Amino acid sequence: MKKAMATMMVALLAVSVSLTANAENAGHLNTSPQNSQKHPVYLEIDDDLRGDILQTVRISQEEAQKLALGVQPGTIREMELEMERGTLYYKIEIKSGYRKVDVYVDAMTGEAWRENDPERMKQKVKISLEEAKKIALNQVKGTITKAKLDEDDGQYLYEVEIRTDKWQEVDIEISATTGEVLDVDWDD
Repeated sequence: MKKAMATMMVALLAVSVSLTANAENAGHLNTSPQNSQKHPVYLEIDDDLRGDILQTVRISQEEAQKLALGVQPGTIREMELEMERGTLYYKIEIKSGYRKVDVYVDAMTGEAWRENDPERMKQKVKISLEEAKKIALNQVKGTITKAKLDEDDGQYLYEVEIRTDKWQEVDIEISATTGEVLDVDWDD
């Protein structure tokens, strides 16, 4: 067990050092006129990612930066590699004028999108708010006190709050794409 953990940590460290070295060697990471990067951007890798998953990344850090700047021109401030609900992606913070915009790039396919992109939302959201409410009430009986569509790291989900007959409060997260119940959280 200790050997496996040590091997995994060495692999994670090697990938991290490699990606950091690539960022340092790139100097100006994107030389397009839209982005005048003055400082290298270092890739932060989520601590929860296993070393074997990092080896499956198909889109390089440099490619991800170019794709992100194609969606949102500006200056890259931060870059993270994360996994959420089975999707490995880069989360890239871009400063554009006086605002900061999060752009996501799928590390496997290269799909890039802005946070709260209405066009992407139309493509991905397949379940209506009314359908999400029915799914939530099938999970927990009670009265819906609040329900809304939310985007969490590029994933669309409905957050539904229910109060039971015994005055317990329950928060339910439902995938807006599949209708799958993602989380049921009973408040204390």
